[in-house]
Amino acid sequence: MVVKNNGKRFVFILLVVTLIALMMGNVCAEDVNGTNVDTLTPTKSINVDVNYEYENDNNNVIPDFYIYSGEDKIEYNKELVSSNRFVLTFKDNSSNEYNITALTAGYISQSQIISDSITFNLKASDAYKLGRDVTADADRLLDFKTADDILVVTTAGVTKLNGKSTEDALEAILNYGTKIKYSNVLMLRDTAVNPIDFAFIVKKGNELKAVIYENGSRSYSYLGTISENMTREQWNNYIRSIHGQNAWSFASLANGWVAGVSREVLQEAAFHGHICEGTLGGYSIVKALIKYYPPVQETLTGGGSPADITSYKILGVPGGSDDDAVLFFLDATIGKTSYVGIDTTATGATENMLGFIRWDAKSLSGDLIIMSFDSKKIKADFKAETGINADAGSLEELKYCTWWINKINKNPEELATFLYEFTNLTEEQFYYLMGTANSVVHGNVSIAPVESHGLDLKYILSLNLPKATRTVPSGESGSLSDEEMKNIGFEAYNKASAIFKDELNINLGKDNVDLGIFTSAGYVYLNGKETVAVRDGLYEIAGATLYSKNLLQYHQALWKPLWFTFILRNPNSDVLYSVYLRYNPDGTWFVGELNGSNVVDIGIETLNSSAKVKAIQKTFMPDKNWNNIQSIANAWKSNPNFDQIMAFLYHNHVCPGVQPGFFITDYIQQNHPLGENESYNYIASSTYCKDDSLTYLLGVSPGMGTYFVQKLPNSDVTSTYVDGATDEGALVIWDNNLNIGRVVIVSFKWPTIDTSMYATSEAKRAAQIQAFIDLYKGINNPNVLENFVVKTSEEKWITAEQFNLLKSGSGELNTMDYIKSLDGSVTKEDLLKQLEKNNNSNTNTNTNTNTNTNSNSNSNVNENSHSSASSAGVSNNRNMPQSSNSNVGDSNNALDSSSADLGSDDGKSYEVSKKSPAKSINPDYMPYVVIVILIVGILVGVGYMKHRK
Repeated sequence: MVVKNNGKRFVFILLVVTLIALMMGNVCAEDVNGTNVDTLTPTKSINVDVNYEYENDNNNVIPDFYIYSGEDKIEYNKELVSSNRFVLTFKDNSSNEYNITALTAGYISQSQIISDSITFNLKASDAYKLGRDVTADADRLLDFKTADDILVVTTAGVTKLNGKSTEDALEAILNYGTKIKYSNVLMLRDTAVNPIDFAFIVKKGNELKAVIYENGSRSYSYLGTISENMTREQWNNYIRSIHGQNAWSFASLANGWVAGVSREVLQEAAFHGHICEGTLGGYSIVKALIKYYPPVQETLTGGGSPADITSYKILGVPGGSDDDAVLFFLDATIGKTSYVGIDTTATGATENMLGFIRWDAKSLSGDLIIMSFDSKKIKADFKAETGINADAGSLEELKYCTWWINKINKNPEELATFLYEFTNLTEEQFYYLMGTANSVVHGNVSIAPVESHGLDLKYILSLNLPKATRTVPSGESGSLSDEEMKNIGFEAYNKASAIFKDELNINLGKDNVDLGIFTSAGYVYLNGKETVAVRDGLYEIAGATLYSKNLLQYHQALWKPLWFTFILRNPNSDVLYSVYLRYNPDGTWFVGELNGSNVVDIGIETLNSSAKVKAIQKTFMPDKNWNNIQSIANAWKSNPNFDQIMAFLYHNHVCPGVQPGFFITDYIQQNHPLGENESYNYIASSTYCKDDSLTYLLGVSPGMGTYFVQKLPNSDVTSTYVDGATDEGALVIWDNNLNIGRVVIVSFKWPTIDTSMYATSEAKRAAQIQAFIDLYKGINNPNVLENFVVKTSEEKWITAEQFNLLKSGSGELNTMDYIKSLDGSVTKEDLLKQLEKNNNSNTNTNTNTNTNTNSNSNSNVNENSHSSASSAGVSNNRNMPQSSNSNVGDSNNALDSSSADLGSDDGKSYEVSKKSPAKSINPDYMPYVVIVILIVGILVGVGYMKHRK
């Protein structure tokens, strides 16, 4: 080689070039916490002490730093020399002053002009302080060190404190330094306007004890047992002590955890709000579905995992918790236009019935499988085996859920029922059920836009489709232990770390604020085993968490591959260095490679090159997840708000389509705030990605009976209120006590964003996403030429009968047209007077009914009360003001707690049952009715709990 034969000449030329570059001031060592190879630029070192407001964080947390010279970011080496002292070494020949910033998740960053040494005294954020203080108090009360295991359940995260989201509270819990596992911290999906609650549960032998803090308080509401084996008196004391909405959530999740339910089920239950037979039934249904009707996949011929040929579409009846479970486990969400759900009980469907279309977009045909779980039979089996009546109350239901868990841990599909198994579903039939906003034309087939009809059982049975053939299930290979799963996380990090060191001379370091670990771990299964423990390994070795926005867990279907992407960002550059890994079921690893390199830039400049994007998808990220990864990675680079990240992850990618949900949610909460006894319900008419962010942030879902989907043709959702806008859906704010509500049409107009500077659709899309993130954070983006518009119109007061029509899309009812046809002059007072008139004619009947109800047994009283509460079509959801519950709690103090069960089936109206509208109450009789309700509350335990059969 030339270098070998002319070594002296080469060295001379290299020195000359380097000296010229130094004189021009152009030497820049690109590195992230790495080791510079430059030997000519002067080396400087700074001693940095970092003192945390919570002293023992010095032992658990490693801060990160930014060093700037003017506007230029300086790369450096970081060496820990004591618990809180670091030496930062870097090369620079500038005479400028240096500005150094210390950053740690949960703490407020600080910047100073540096000299030879510097000290930072970092102050914690308000949310971090709250999380840390309640954790320390819980440790004092429960003595964590003596526990066998610890579970934490909290609404912190999307909820807000002093106008800011509260993910720092979860970071504080993990930093406390106990044996709380990363995977044992459950974040209940909630909304920004709801209270911040914490439940700490310890397991010691057979004892299950909890301490619960509500509404952001540092003083506990409850301390004591939370076990299903508690006495009736202990249960009633627990219910009386909890003033908010989460009594059933905490109890059901705690007992499900100790019963050994799959942690993926725990994760879904936290998304839904609790464990119940619907949650467990939905899991059973999914496991049976993919066992006998698995996704049809391509034959694997290349380096990637096989792609799905088929996709699952879901036909549901909102109101049963199983709807949320199947959406979650199949990753077949509303925003992916994979779910249609309206009240089709008039056609013969039931609340616990689910239809699955396994659709082949190539052959344009599909299988239609209708499943359920037989609640009545399963409860009878439970009673026969245990002697316990599951309908007797909430304490019995905890035991019922444990029984379910024991069953599904041995044979998940045992409790699922196949009702109908059809095949040869045609394209026309498919679109009749699922709906299409636009015309569909394939060859000689032309299908006009049609609204969705959902699980129309009468129509489906009239088709006389042939019976489908089940797939013969293959045996699953042996599964890995939790420790082996954790080791996969360790190994993934170590492999990525070695690659970055070898190729870029970069040391990743622990608690690196610019390192993002993206993974499907925790959602996908590996050889039949959940992969949640992989996240524990990543947390332990890298210090990364979801709450620091550095461990991002992508929502994926159960059968998808287990993959990891390690990404390094630079605040001053669009470059995103990435390493892609896949762990194969046989224990081998796939490492992404492009042109001989295992590190690839996936930033916007790469997106702007079609040839490079195509090459990346062929050899670097060949698992059909390129768009999922790069879209969230490029959004993550801009440090979006935590609530946005959570919605992105639930949707499993970022696109302009998911963005309207953020702005619509904010608009609704600001302009249509909930009053006492009110709850949100949403009926989607134009469905696309935004429905996932709306679902996640507004606190509504099909499984809660508060999210309905009737897809309409585009021509029916063109807004007449805002030029260029779309009528996205209808919002119903329902008053469960008065049995009336108000409805509005929600319209959204897209902003105009300039993307002309980019050549490819992917780069243009990334620029749009960046503009939306800036808009949501209130940052001026010069590419936004015209802002978005959110508007609500046609506010009308409606009765329960009218609400039920909206939820059912009865016949060919068009939601938007029906709302417009309603009489806008009808006031709230008009409706109450009409209800009073209707009620007067039935006063004697109602009086007799109340008398009979009070004399019934506990289980019958609960059933009648549940019918009355939920037939209005609305749930007592977590948005209920706490003051309402405190009154009920006071009335319960008079209860003989040894006999009745507080918080029983009345709380089940959290998900909505499909019954005919209830008779309304004369407002003149309200004082007497309140007394009756309080008496009934004493007997049946009216507790505003998130609770469902």
